[in-house]
Amino acid sequence: MKKQLKQYAPEEKVVIRRRHLLEKEPISKLCDEVGLQPTVLYRWPKEFFENGTAAFEQKRPINHSADQERIAYLQKKIQTKDEVLAELMAEHVALKKDIGNSDRELGSPRYAGSDRGFRPALVGEDRDRRRAVHSGLSSSWYILE
Repeated sequence: MKKQLKQYAPEEKVVIRRRHLLEKEPISKLCDEVGLQPTVLYRWPKEFFENGTAAFEQKRPINHSADQERIAYLQKKIQTKDEVLAELMAEHVALKKDIGNSDRELGSPRYAGSDRGFRPALVGEDRDRRRAVHSGLSSSWYILE
């Protein structure tokens, strides 16, 4: 059966190493008292010096309220955007329905009546030229240039 390893808190590690360094207690005596292997006791200073900068860093209080305020602001902004998009999409669908219904009444190319052909919307001289060409030909379209 394996012996369970004890996990020492950082404060306990400091107390044990301090006893060796300041009070000059031998490592063998400390290891017997605490139940440690000497290699573990020698490894702790190495770990300390590798992570020692954390001991000298200034501890700043974490401002969770500012983060929470920003999250709430962004969520409200997204909600407003979604509402505006939903309103615009509803208007868009309504307009498409209205245009689709009005096309049938006007006889647009999509819903042309049986007596009407496709008539493009033109302005100015091109309109007059095409009208003249169209009236002279039965079903063909030609563009005069």
